[in-house]
Amino acid sequence: MLCLYFRVKRFLMMFPKGGGMRFKRFWRAEMKITDALLTPNKYSRPQIQLKSVKKVVLHYVGNPRSSAMANRNYFENQKNGGRYVSSHYIVGLEGEILRCVPENEVAYCSNQANTYSISIECCHPDSSGKFTPETEKSAIELCAYLLKKYGLSVDDLIRHYDVTGKQCPLWFVPTKYQSEAVANARWAGFKALVSGKMDSEFLIRVKDEELNIRADVGIGSAVVGKLKKGEIYTITEVKIYGKVPWGRLKSGAGWVSLLPKYAERVVTE
Repeated sequence: MLCLYFRVKRFLMMFPKGGGMRFKRFWRAEMKITDALLTPNKYSRPQIQLKSVKKVVLHYVGNPRSSAMANRNYFENQKNGGRYVSSHYIVGLEGEILRCVPENEVAYCSNQANTYSISIECCHPDSSGKFTPETEKSAIELCAYLLKKYGLSVDDLIRHYDVTGKQCPLWFVPTKYQSEAVANARWAGFKALVSGKMDSEFLIRVKDEELNIRADVGIGSAVVGKLKKGEIYTITEVKIYGKVPWGRLKSGAGWVSLLPKYAERVVTE
């Protein structure tokens, strides 16, 4: 599984490495992210290595009308001695996304799931916990991106509630104000939107001299054509077979291996 993680990680969109107190903005497709990394400290950024990613955990900040930066600064202020609390990402009221902890480090957000998950905190305008349309859109894009990056399925997107039973994220969990059926329907709808985003298209550039097109996934499938080095093609679907990521060509010609030695993702900056 670790081998699969690194193969998929190297191919599917990688964040640039950051460090220190830089505020660096970058984006992947429509999604914009600002690096606002916390200062290394034992309370909110302990720099413990996150050895594998098995889940993406969604949260809400629980502080109505607070901004992404205000919540980030709250995490930062714990360095002076306070709570063990942080998150990899925070999505703001206007859809802005801050990265507070690198993905290869543990964040203190999801209790016993901290050691195998990436956490996303979402801001909200009122006590209902319902996200703004902008927050929801960015959260969907970020969840889809992370799930694809680490070779996970939409079933690996979970709520903090699913880890500990805590009422978080509030809009998507049962409370005295909303039934379990309503909460689960809302959560199912959110996950369906994430799933739809995961199916979005992306471009690859052929790195090998020739890349075989196969009728189906797997090296045992028949070769039905070849792609040439430097050519760019659109991929519409990704599957994992034999620990190898395979991409379906938009033309319908077949499937190609997406291992880094054969193809690289074309990222529009």
